[in-house]
Amino acid sequence: MIFLLMLNSFCCFDWSGAPAAAVSFNARIPNFFIYQNNGINQFAGRVKSVTVGEARLGIQQGVKSKEDDLPPRPRVLLKSKRDRPTYKTKRNVVYKKTDDAELQCDIFIPSGDGPFPAILAVHGGAWRSGTKFTMLRHAWRMVSAGYVVVAIDYRHAPKYKFPAQIHDCKHAVRWMRANADAYKIDVERLGAFGYSAGGHLVALLGTTNPQDGLEGEIDPSVQGFSSRIQCVAAGGAPCEFSWIAPNSNALVYWLGKSPAESPEVYQLASPTSYITTDDPPFFLFHGNSDWVVPWESSLKMHRKLLDANLNSQHEIAPGNGHFGTFSDMTWVQQAIVFFDAQLKQAPASIRDGLKR
Repeated sequence: MIFLLMLNSFCCFDWSGAPAAAVSFNARIPNFFIYQNNGINQFAGRVKSVTVGEARLGIQQGVKSKEDDLPPRPRVLLKSKRDRPTYKTKRNVVYKKTDDAELQCDIFIPSGDGPFPAILAVHGGAWRSGTKFTMLRHAWRMVSAGYVVVAIDYRHAPKYKFPAQIHDCKHAVRWMRANADAYKIDVERLGAFGYSAGGHLVALLGTTNPQDGLEGEIDPSVQGFSSRIQCVAAGGAPCEFSWIAPNSNALVYWLGKSPAESPEVYQLASPTSYITTDDPPFFLFHGNSDWVVPWESSLKMHRKLLDANLNSQHEIAPGNGHFGTFSDMTWVQQAIVFFDAQLKQAPASIRDGLKR
Protein backbone atom coordinates (compact mmCIF):
# COMPACT_ATOMS: atom_id res chain seq x y z
CA MET A 1 0.00 0.00 0.00
CA ILE A 2 2.72 2.48 1.01
CA PHE A 3 4.78 1.56 -2.06
CA LEU A 4 1.80 2.29 -4.32
CA LEU A 5 1.30 5.65 -2.64
CA MET A 6 4.96 6.53 -3.17
CA LEU A 7 4.84 5.36 -6.77
CA ASN A 8 1.75 7.40 -7.47
CA SER A 9 3.08 10.52 -5.73
CA PHE A 10 6.30 10.57 -7.72
CA CYS A 11 5.38 9.12 -11.10
CA CYS A 12 2.44 11.46 -11.60
CA PHE A 13 4.58 14.59 -11.42
CA ASP A 14 4.48 16.98 -14.33
CA TRP A 15 7.91 16.91 -15.93
CA SER A 16 6.63 18.76 -19.01
CA GLY A 17 9.36 21.38 -18.63
CA ALA A 18 12.06 18.76 -19.19
CA PRO A 19 13.65 18.23 -22.62
CA ALA A 20 12.38 15.46 -24.90
CA ALA A 21 13.95 12.06 -24.29
CA ALA A 22 17.11 11.41 -26.24
CA VAL A 23 18.07 8.18 -24.49
CA SER A 24 15.70 5.61 -23.03
CA PHE A 25 15.74 2.19 -21.48
CA ASN A 26 13.24 -0.52 -20.54
CA ALA A 27 12.09 -0.93 -16.97
CA ARG A 28 10.11 -4.08 -16.27
CA ILE A 29 7.21 -3.18 -13.98
CA PRO A 30 4.63 -5.98 -13.61
CA ASN A 31 0.93 -5.14 -13.29
CA PHE A 32 1.26 -1.62 -14.70
CA PHE A 33 0.54 -0.16 -18.11
CA ILE A 34 1.64 3.17 -19.50
CA TYR A 35 -0.39 5.93 -21.07
CA GLN A 36 0.40 9.35 -22.48
CA ASN A 37 -0.54 12.66 -20.90
CA ASN A 38 0.81 15.76 -22.64
CA GLY A 39 3.69 13.67 -23.93
CA ILE A 40 4.81 12.54 -20.45
CA ASN A 41 4.83 8.87 -19.51
CA GLN A 42 2.74 7.94 -16.48
CA PHE A 43 1.90 4.60 -14.85
CA ALA A 44 -1.60 3.35 -14.33
CA GLY A 45 -2.44 -0.30 -15.16
CA ARG A 46 -0.89 -3.52 -16.67
CA VAL A 47 2.01 -4.36 -18.96
CA LYS A 48 5.28 -6.19 -18.69
CA SER A 49 7.65 -3.40 -19.70
CA VAL A 50 7.65 0.34 -20.21
CA THR A 51 10.12 2.72 -21.77
CA VAL A 52 11.26 5.58 -19.59
CA GLY A 53 13.20 8.52 -21.03
CA GLU A 54 16.14 9.59 -18.88
CA ALA A 55 16.35 12.99 -20.49
CA ARG A 56 12.80 13.80 -19.42
CA LEU A 57 14.28 14.26 -15.95
CA GLY A 58 17.02 16.44 -17.40
CA ILE A 59 19.79 13.89 -16.79
CA GLN A 60 22.97 14.67 -18.68
CA GLN A 61 24.19 12.12 -21.18
CA GLY A 62 27.43 10.17 -20.95
CA VAL A 63 27.37 9.44 -17.19
CA LYS A 64 28.76 5.99 -16.42
CA SER A 65 26.82 3.79 -14.04
CA LYS A 66 29.12 0.85 -13.35
CA GLU A 67 29.10 -0.61 -9.89
CA ASP A 68 32.76 -1.50 -10.46
CA ASP A 69 33.55 2.22 -10.26
CA LEU A 70 32.74 2.20 -6.55
CA PRO A 71 35.66 2.44 -4.11
CA PRO A 72 36.15 -0.35 -1.55
CA ARG A 73 33.75 0.18 1.34
CA PRO A 74 32.92 -1.57 4.61
CA ARG A 75 29.63 -3.39 4.95
CA VAL A 76 27.04 -2.70 7.63
CA LEU A 77 26.17 -6.08 9.07
CA LEU A 78 22.62 -6.85 10.10
CA LYS A 79 22.15 -7.92 13.69
CA SER A 80 20.13 -10.92 14.74
CA LYS A 81 16.41 -10.59 15.31
CA ARG A 82 15.85 -7.89 17.93
CA ASP A 83 13.14 -7.62 20.55
CA ARG A 84 10.32 -5.30 19.57
CA PRO A 85 9.17 -3.19 22.53
CA THR A 86 5.75 -1.65 22.78
CA TYR A 87 5.34 2.03 21.99
CA LYS A 88 2.88 4.92 21.94
CA THR A 89 1.93 7.00 18.92
CA LYS A 90 0.85 10.64 18.86
CA ARG A 91 -0.68 11.60 15.52
CA ASN A 92 -0.94 14.94 13.76
CA VAL A 93 0.90 16.99 16.35
CA VAL A 94 1.47 20.56 15.11
CA TYR A 95 5.17 21.35 15.23
CA LYS A 96 5.18 24.58 13.22
CA LYS A 97 2.70 27.31 12.30
CA THR A 98 3.15 29.67 9.38
CA ASP A 99 0.93 32.45 8.08
CA ASP A 100 -1.04 30.03 5.91
CA ALA A 101 -0.23 26.54 7.16
CA GLU A 102 0.05 24.25 10.16
CA LEU A 103 2.75 21.62 9.75
CA GLN A 104 2.15 18.35 11.54
CA CYS A 105 4.19 15.37 12.67
CA ASP A 106 3.57 11.85 13.93
CA ILE A 107 5.57 10.86 17.00
CA PHE A 108 6.42 7.27 17.92
CA ILE A 109 7.64 6.83 21.52
CA PRO A 110 9.09 3.59 22.96
CA SER A 111 7.70 2.30 26.22
CA GLY A 112 9.78 3.03 29.28
CA ASP A 113 11.03 6.04 31.17
CA GLY A 114 13.52 7.35 28.62
CA PRO A 115 14.98 9.62 27.54
CA PHE A 116 15.61 7.85 24.25
CA PRO A 117 17.74 8.74 21.25
CA ALA A 118 15.53 10.26 18.55
CA ILE A 119 15.32 10.23 14.76
CA LEU A 120 13.72 12.84 12.52
CA ALA A 121 12.09 11.02 9.56
CA VAL A 122 11.66 13.05 6.34
CA HIS A 123 9.55 11.77 3.44
CA GLY A 124 10.34 11.96 -0.28
CA GLY A 125 8.24 13.15 -3.20
CA ALA A 126 10.50 15.47 -5.25
CA TRP A 127 9.92 18.33 -2.77
CA ARG A 128 6.42 18.73 -4.22
CA SER A 129 4.28 15.93 -2.75
CA GLY A 130 4.25 13.06 -0.26
CA THR A 131 3.31 12.93 3.43
CA LYS A 132 4.66 11.69 6.74
CA PHE A 133 2.40 8.64 6.29
CA THR A 134 4.81 7.19 3.71
CA MET A 135 7.42 6.81 6.48
CA LEU A 136 5.14 4.65 8.63
CA ARG A 137 6.84 1.28 8.07
CA HIS A 138 10.26 2.86 8.57
CA ALA A 139 9.08 4.51 11.80
CA TRP A 140 7.70 1.21 13.13
CA ARG A 141 11.08 -0.43 12.78
CA MET A 142 13.00 2.46 14.29
CA VAL A 143 10.73 2.87 17.32
CA SER A 144 10.88 -0.90 17.83
CA ALA A 145 14.66 -0.53 18.01
CA GLY A 146 14.32 1.96 20.87
CA TYR A 147 14.17 5.35 19.13
CA VAL A 148 11.68 8.17 19.41
CA VAL A 149 10.72 8.84 15.79
CA VAL A 150 9.31 12.16 14.62
CA ALA A 151 7.95 11.88 11.06
CA ILE A 152 7.15 15.31 9.62
CA ASP A 153 5.24 16.97 6.85
CA TYR A 154 6.88 20.02 5.26
CA ARG A 155 5.87 22.71 2.78
CA HIS A 156 5.79 21.67 -0.87
CA ALA A 157 6.83 23.27 -4.13
CA PRO A 158 5.77 24.91 -6.37
CA LYS A 159 3.88 27.09 -3.88
CA TYR A 160 6.88 27.06 -1.55
CA LYS A 161 10.23 27.00 -3.31
CA PHE A 162 13.66 26.25 -1.87
CA PRO A 163 14.74 26.85 0.88
CA ALA A 164 11.31 26.55 2.57
CA GLN A 165 11.68 22.77 2.93
CA ILE A 166 14.99 22.86 4.78
CA HIS A 167 13.68 25.71 6.94
CA ASP A 168 10.89 23.38 8.08
CA CYS A 169 13.30 20.51 8.79
CA LYS A 170 15.58 22.74 10.85
CA HIS A 171 12.59 24.06 12.79
CA ALA A 172 11.55 20.43 13.44
CA VAL A 173 14.95 19.62 15.00
CA ARG A 174 14.74 22.71 17.22
CA TRP A 175 11.15 21.77 18.13
CA MET A 176 12.25 18.25 19.11
CA ARG A 177 14.77 19.71 21.53
CA ALA A 178 12.37 22.32 22.87
CA ASN A 179 9.78 19.58 23.59
CA ALA A 180 12.19 16.86 24.62
CA ASP A 181 10.68 16.27 28.05
CA ALA A 182 7.16 15.78 26.68
CA TYR A 183 8.29 13.11 24.20
CA LYS A 184 11.16 11.44 26.13
CA ILE A 185 13.83 12.68 23.71
CA ASP A 186 17.53 12.66 24.58
CA VAL A 187 18.58 16.02 23.11
CA GLU A 188 22.24 14.92 22.81
CA ARG A 189 21.34 11.96 20.59
CA LEU A 190 19.45 13.15 17.52
CA GLY A 191 19.75 11.57 14.08
CA ALA A 192 17.87 12.02 10.80
CA PHE A 193 16.58 9.54 8.22
CA GLY A 194 15.24 10.48 4.80
CA TYR A 195 14.70 9.05 1.35
CA SER A 196 14.81 10.72 -2.09
CA ALA A 197 13.92 14.40 -1.56
CA GLY A 198 13.85 13.57 2.15
CA GLY A 199 17.35 12.15 1.83
CA HIS A 200 18.47 15.42 0.27
CA LEU A 201 16.94 17.40 3.13
CA VAL A 202 18.53 15.34 5.90
CA ALA A 203 21.88 15.56 4.07
CA LEU A 204 21.49 19.36 4.17
CA LEU A 205 20.68 19.10 7.88
CA GLY A 206 23.92 17.22 8.42
CA THR A 207 26.19 19.56 6.48
CA THR A 208 24.81 23.05 7.17
CA ASN A 209 25.23 25.23 10.25
CA PRO A 210 23.74 28.58 11.29
CA GLN A 211 26.41 30.48 9.35
CA ASP A 212 25.21 29.00 6.04
CA GLY A 213 22.01 31.05 5.94
CA LEU A 214 19.49 28.19 5.72
CA GLU A 215 18.01 28.39 9.22
CA GLY A 216 15.00 30.46 8.19
CA GLU A 217 13.04 32.68 10.54
CA ILE A 218 13.35 31.19 14.02
CA ASP A 219 10.11 31.12 15.99
CA PRO A 220 10.36 32.39 19.59
CA SER A 221 9.10 29.01 20.84
CA VAL A 222 12.30 27.31 19.63
CA GLN A 223 14.70 30.24 19.95
CA GLY A 224 18.08 29.22 21.32
CA PHE A 225 17.74 25.51 20.51
CA SER A 226 20.20 23.91 18.10
CA SER A 227 19.23 22.58 14.65
CA ARG A 228 22.34 20.37 14.40
CA ILE A 229 22.06 16.59 14.35
CA GLN A 230 24.52 13.86 15.36
CA CYS A 231 24.22 11.53 12.35
CA VAL A 232 22.47 11.13 8.99
CA ALA A 233 21.06 8.16 7.06
CA ALA A 234 20.00 9.15 3.53
CA GLY A 235 18.71 6.89 0.77
CA GLY A 236 18.28 7.63 -2.94
CA ALA A 237 19.37 11.20 -2.24
CA PRO A 238 20.28 13.86 -4.79
CA CYS A 239 23.31 15.30 -3.01
CA GLU A 240 24.37 17.59 -5.87
CA PHE A 241 22.82 18.49 -9.21
CA SER A 242 25.55 18.17 -11.84
CA TRP A 243 23.45 15.42 -13.46
CA ILE A 244 20.71 17.92 -14.38
CA ALA A 245 21.19 19.20 -17.94
CA PRO A 246 21.99 22.95 -18.05
CA ASN A 247 18.86 23.94 -19.97
CA SER A 248 16.53 21.50 -18.20
CA ASN A 249 13.36 22.86 -16.62
CA ALA A 250 12.90 19.69 -14.55
CA LEU A 251 13.45 21.42 -11.19
CA VAL A 252 12.23 24.92 -12.05
CA TYR A 253 9.07 24.30 -10.00
CA TRP A 254 11.30 23.99 -6.91
CA LEU A 255 14.46 26.02 -7.62
CA GLY A 256 12.89 28.72 -9.80
CA LYS A 257 15.23 28.58 -12.79
CA SER A 258 17.26 26.15 -14.88
CA PRO A 259 20.90 25.41 -14.03
CA ALA A 260 22.03 27.56 -16.96
CA GLU A 261 19.95 30.52 -15.75
CA SER A 262 20.89 30.29 -12.07
CA PRO A 263 23.76 27.88 -11.32
CA GLU A 264 24.26 29.46 -7.90
CA VAL A 265 20.81 28.28 -6.73
CA TYR A 266 21.69 24.68 -7.59
CA GLN A 267 24.93 25.10 -5.65
CA LEU A 268 23.03 26.49 -2.65
CA ALA A 269 20.67 23.50 -2.75
CA SER A 270 23.54 20.95 -2.89
CA PRO A 271 24.58 19.32 0.40
CA THR A 272 28.06 18.80 -1.06
CA SER A 273 28.54 22.60 -1.06
CA TYR A 274 28.55 22.77 2.74
CA ILE A 275 30.83 19.92 3.83
CA THR A 276 33.16 20.95 6.66
CA THR A 277 35.32 18.99 9.06
CA ASP A 278 32.77 19.18 11.90
CA ASP A 279 30.01 17.35 10.01
CA PRO A 280 28.44 14.24 11.61
CA PRO A 281 28.73 10.63 10.37
CA PHE A 282 26.79 9.70 7.22
CA PHE A 283 25.25 6.45 5.97
CA LEU A 284 24.28 6.76 2.29
CA PHE A 285 22.48 4.01 0.36
CA HIS A 286 21.30 3.96 -3.25
CA GLY A 287 19.92 1.54 -5.82
CA ASN A 288 22.27 1.02 -8.76
CA SER A 289 19.26 0.75 -11.09
CA ASP A 290 17.82 4.08 -9.94
CA TRP A 291 16.60 6.01 -13.02
CA VAL A 292 15.10 8.85 -10.94
CA VAL A 293 18.24 9.94 -9.05
CA PRO A 294 21.60 8.57 -10.30
CA TRP A 295 23.58 6.78 -7.63
CA GLU A 296 26.68 8.74 -8.66
CA SER A 297 25.19 11.79 -6.92
CA SER A 298 25.34 10.24 -3.45
CA LEU A 299 28.70 8.66 -4.31
CA LYS A 300 30.13 12.14 -4.94
CA MET A 301 28.85 13.17 -1.53
CA HIS A 302 30.50 10.14 0.06
CA ARG A 303 33.85 10.87 -1.58
CA LYS A 304 33.80 14.52 -0.50
CA LEU A 305 33.02 13.49 3.07
CA LEU A 306 35.96 11.10 3.02
CA ASP A 307 38.19 13.81 1.55
CA ALA A 308 37.32 15.91 4.62
CA ASN A 309 38.35 12.98 6.87
CA LEU A 310 34.75 12.43 7.96
CA ASN A 311 32.92 9.23 8.82
CA SER A 312 30.93 8.17 5.75
CA GLN A 313 29.63 4.92 4.31
CA HIS A 314 28.12 4.47 0.85
CA GLU A 315 26.15 1.30 0.12
CA ILE A 316 24.67 0.09 -3.16
CA ALA A 317 21.38 -1.82 -3.40
CA PRO A 318 22.21 -4.18 -6.30
CA GLY A 319 19.54 -4.26 -9.01
CA ASN A 320 17.18 -2.00 -7.06
CA GLY A 321 15.52 1.05 -8.55
CA HIS A 322 14.39 4.19 -6.77
CA PHE A 323 11.11 2.81 -5.43
CA GLY A 324 12.41 -0.70 -4.83
CA THR A 325 15.16 0.57 -2.54
CA PHE A 326 12.67 2.66 -0.56
CA SER A 327 10.32 -0.27 -0.05
CA ASP A 328 13.10 -2.72 0.86
CA MET A 329 13.09 -2.76 4.67
CA THR A 330 16.55 -4.34 4.69
CA TRP A 331 17.94 -0.84 4.26
CA VAL A 332 16.02 0.48 7.25
CA GLN A 333 17.56 -2.28 9.33
CA GLN A 334 21.00 -1.32 7.99
CA ALA A 335 20.29 2.29 8.97
CA ILE A 336 19.28 1.16 12.48
CA VAL A 337 22.63 -0.61 12.88
CA PHE A 338 24.29 2.67 11.87
CA PHE A 339 22.14 4.67 14.30
CA ASP A 340 22.91 2.20 17.10
CA ALA A 341 26.64 2.77 16.60
CA GLN A 342 26.28 6.56 16.52
CA LEU A 343 23.50 7.29 19.02
CA LYS A 344 23.58 4.49 21.58
CA GLN A 345 27.23 5.07 22.36
CA ALA A 346 28.74 8.42 23.39
CA PRO A 347 27.39 10.94 20.83
CA ALA A 348 29.73 13.25 18.94
CA SER A 349 29.88 16.76 20.38
CA ILE A 350 28.81 19.51 17.99
CA ARG A 351 29.52 22.97 19.33
CA ASP A 352 27.37 25.82 18.05
CA GLY A 353 26.68 27.62 21.32
CA LEU A 354 22.98 26.64 21.38
CA LYS A 355 20.85 24.56 23.72
CA ARG A 356 20.40 20.84 23.41
